[in-house]
Amino acid sequence: MVAAAVQTGDPVIISYADFNAGEDFTTAISQAFGKEGLGLIVVKDFPDFQKEREAALRAVRDFANLPEEVKERYTDPVSNYSFGWSHGKEKMRSGVPDMAKGSYYANPLRNVITEDQSLKEQFPELYQDNIWPSEDLPHLEGAFRDMTSRQLEVGYMICELFDRYLHKKTGGEHPLGLFLSRLKKGITCKGRLLHYFPAPPATTKSEDGLCGWHLDHGGITILTCPMYLNLEGKEIPAPVDCGLHIKHPVDGRVVKVELPPDCLLVQLGESFQYLSGGHLRATAHCVKASAKPDFTRETLALFMDWQPEQAMKLPNYSLPYSEVVNTPFLPEGVPALDG
Repeated sequence: MVAAAVQTGDPVIISYADFNAGEDFTTAISQAFGKEGLGLIVVKDFPDFQKEREAALRAVRDFANLPEEVKERYTDPVSNYSFGWSHGKEKMRSGVPDMAKGSYYANPLRNVITEDQSLKEQFPELYQDNIWPSEDLPHLEGAFRDMTSRQLEVGYMICELFDRYLHKKTGGEHPLGLFLSRLKKGITCKGRLLHYFPAPPATTKSEDGLCGWHLDHGGITILTCPMYLNLEGKEIPAPVDCGLHIKHPVDGRVVKVELPPDCLLVQLGESFQYLSGGHLRATAHCVKASAKPDFTRETLALFMDWQPEQAMKLPNYSLPYSEVVNTPFLPEGVPALDG
């Protein structure tokens, strides 16, 4: 049987240099995050960060290859494994533990997010302290911080563009700087270093075998281009059939999004879809496994959001509620925004 050709989506690409030059990105934001967009945008020409990217992605592979008893020292059951190392703790939609990937979670802004013990007890997934493998892998913390600092900069840039776009689209009803100022006040953003283990045959048969279909819940997600390594740790070309895939909002096609190593990708989450009154749209996505089980996949996702106490209130310029919460071609089992 001949394998079906991989359909590739065409993401909107903008230049960091053009942003600094004050270019108008109204059309680009509309095409990327409007009703027919992929819910993401690619940023090119960002000042060189390849050393930081490689150091961070190799660091998570190094950690994943440590003995199990060593990795267990850096887990945090109190936060439901939302800080430090997590492997096999999350579950796929089928209820089966997710053994395909391991994650190392940390807050990129501060090691101690709050001294308020009541907040730590009420929201442990957000407010626990960072955990670092200082004795067993001391370079992981620095590598994480160096790369996430670059991702934070891009995240703030995109939020500024959202503000400009919504201000123009709503005839000034959306205040300039609103999203950006609220995002900068947030202290609970989370970085997630991801190591995808060599995929067993059962995983490769599933359409979303490495990371199931979902929508990000927060504001925006900033992703590095993944690094693919063979079992000896040597970088290899990205497999054609593996990677980030999107449900196209126009016709429901599943399309692959390819990201050059020198670019960063920004995806919209459900909360920004809601808080923009539906003028910005998120899309369902997954990570497909490859049929070749002899390599690993490394990447770093940074999730940025407002403070948890921020009210989820539709703006005056909102589209009708039914349009705001609608996500076309939502895969089976993925909760709707109003669910």
